[in-house]
Amino acid sequence: MTMNRRTISFLLIPLVVIFSWAVASDNDTTTAQSQSVATASESDNGEEEEYVPKTKRELRNDLSPIQYDVTQNEATEPAFRNKYWDNKKDGTYKCIVCDRDLFTSETKYKSGTGWPSFFAPIDKKNVGLRTDYRLFYARTEVHCSRCKAHLGHVFDDGPEPTGKRYCMNSASLKFVEKKKDETPKQNE
Repeated sequence: MTMNRRTISFLLIPLVVIFSWAVASDNDTTTAQSQSVATASESDNGEEEEYVPKTKRELRNDLSPIQYDVTQNEATEPAFRNKYWDNKKDGTYKCIVCDRDLFTSETKYKSGTGWPSFFAPIDKKNVGLRTDYRLFYARTEVHCSRCKAHLGHVFDDGPEPTGKRYCMNSASLKFVEKKKDETPKQNE
């Protein structure tokens, strides 16, 4: 019996779906395990404070379905139909899960992608990077270094001075508008 391309494609699609589901399930387990460890972090006044991660149940109660799916299951929200892609206000973008300062409006730029894009984080230690193969090619995933929430991806096609494009999901961020007398928190 010979198989044509259509038959082979028909048989491969379920395998790809199963493989993607297995990878996503493994990532959920890894995320849950990494979030079960309390970590020390620095508060706004420079003192160390212990971060106690939320349980999956607490996260489901605290986050909207899209926020949960993006931060915990590495989903991607729709381009041009998200909260901050066109936000032009001055302020700080924080992690929606643990409230860590991640980016400022000073490093935000219009990338044309439909997602909020930044050329640098507030501090490199506030974000973590890892290689992501979910689309069958390597990308660099960006997550919050404290709670491990998925934020988006970083690419090497951004503007100077870094040449980076941190392409973030609005659902993983909370924007806090800068007060008129406040100075930005850029540490890099």
